[in-house]
Amino acid sequence: MAKSTANNPTQEQRPSFEPLAEWLLGPARMALLDAAISLGVADILVETDDPEAIAGRLGTHPGNTRLFLDALVALGLAEKKHGRYANTPLAHWYLRRDSETYLGGLVGNLKRLEHGNLSRLTELLKSGPPAATRENRLDEAHWKRSARDLACYQKACLADLAADIVDALPESPKLRRLLDLGGGPGVVGLAILARHPAMQGALADLPPVIEVAREEIEAAGMAGRVALYPGDYNTADFGSGYDLVWASHNLYFAKDLQGFLGRILEALHPGGVFISFHEGLTEERTKPAFSVLSRLSLSLEGQDVSFEAGQIARTALAAGFATVETSVRDIPMGAVRVDILRKAGSLGEAAA
Repeated sequence: MAKSTANNPTQEQRPSFEPLAEWLLGPARMALLDAAISLGVADILVETDDPEAIAGRLGTHPGNTRLFLDALVALGLAEKKHGRYANTPLAHWYLRRDSETYLGGLVGNLKRLEHGNLSRLTELLKSGPPAATRENRLDEAHWKRSARDLACYQKACLADLAADIVDALPESPKLRRLLDLGGGPGVVGLAILARHPAMQGALADLPPVIEVAREEIEAAGMAGRVALYPGDYNTADFGSGYDLVWASHNLYFAKDLQGFLGRILEALHPGGVFISFHEGLTEERTKPAFSVLSRLSLSLEGQDVSFEAGQIARTALAAGFATVETSVRDIPMGAVRVDILRKAGSLGEAAA
């Protein structure tokens, strides 16, 4: 086999080592973000812009506090003018604890998942993943504990995007029943329902998560419009007679993907629509970089559950869906594939 020329670049092909220098800043950025979240700096900057007062509130050394605040400015989490500090819009929306889009909790949860094994990367390369069952590796308990943090993420990013996707469907005016499948706190389903006053909704997820969803539903004034189906969706009932089923970032828990997608098909009216919102790895599972790198830590311990590009669509078609329409959306958490799958038949006739 011929040796790849990529392994023998010429002097003229020598790249800049700028990426290496940039990567060195990663730990510093994460440490600053951690400290800003744990100290509640964004909340303090709402009340005072004076560095001496900020140090007093934090109980920290005044000189080092200024250096810390200057670094937050460099990071983009604070602004500085005439020696005074204020939040940037990024910190205002996502790091104030009283914001409904506060992401501090989510950052902490994802840090534990995404960084947990990095310190022993070499060890895991040598030993391989530890012995564990698939159910244990998926760690559903994590998502139960973090349902409220997930609600903030859905409000910050996913909910409006999902509602936009649904609004763009040609079937949108005919939609009357929605299932938010594995929808966590249910904020996505609520956003869709808010734009479709004639629509009724349902949410299926694990019982502790459903409790958080009930709070969100009541706060939105939609208690009479959303049916709740607590339980493991692999075995529990999640209803039927839907025009639309939405599933985002949760099909990893399906133990038999084709069989599960077949259940979704059966739950839809003829002409009904199933929307899958998941990553799709490309280039021999090496891209998109965000998906590969953010899940490396879990993958090293045996949780390499990411879908390849087209995997969900192919499996859904094999399960009996009639057509698929796919697009790629760029969101803050990386590129995502939106698969819009349709059941054969006419939704208009079914709805009538």
